[in-house]
Amino acid sequence: MLEKTRRPLTLRDVSEASGVSEMTVSRVLRNRGDVSEATRTKVLTAAKTLGYVPNKIAGALASQRVNLVAVIIPSMSNMVFPEVMTAISAELDGSGLQPVVGVTNYSRETEEQVLYEMLSWRPSGVIIAGLEQTDAAKAMMENSGIPVVQIMDIDGRPVDSAVGISHRRAGRKMAEQILKAGYQHIGFMGTKMPLDHRARKRFEGVTEALARAACRWRIRSSTRAAQPSPKGAR
Repeated sequence: MLEKTRRPLTLRDVSEASGVSEMTVSRVLRNRGDVSEATRTKVLTAAKTLGYVPNKIAGALASQRVNLVAVIIPSMSNMVFPEVMTAISAELDGSGLQPVVGVTNYSRETEEQVLYEMLSWRPSGVIIAGLEQTDAAKAMMENSGIPVVQIMDIDGRPVDSAVGISHRRAGRKMAEQILKAGYQHIGFMGTKMPLDHRARKRFEGVTEALARAACRWRIRSSTRAAQPSPKGAR
């Protein structure tokens, strides 16, 4: 038995199935032009029945952009990042933009390569975790002409814009609260410390607050030791 030869569906197939011109089909699928609701429904129904998917590469050649947003994160196993992806998807819902994700496994070299591949498709925007990219990665983002949002950190200078928290300040606040509770023997546990720059900044904030507290304690102790002893004391 001969296998059925498959060919890509075209606007003409949707045109013939819906009974309208290819130009009208194009306007409907691009959501442009003055088209009646009845005609729009007819075209969309025909396209869905056929399984037609528009070829947006041709449109991208003209606009120099595709309707994708590159999202580059270090991990999908860390529970934080699936939540980040869920929030990004929710914000893009209804915008006509779709997120496409790249995972770096906390490697700056992998991040640089993922960014290179993503930018080669000319996405409509880039969302990337952190501020500590390589010089080459920063140069690519700065010269891409594409909006860039660096997320989850504000301790540094962003390429374009940044949304997040100060991890150093968070670390200081953690240490201050622990000291306020009266604890003196304090440990810090963090994962992927050499690679996860946000965890490193939290650690720096903790040690900075502990160092300040130890300095104040030494000053108070020195002051007490310098006080004269009462008369008769040995």
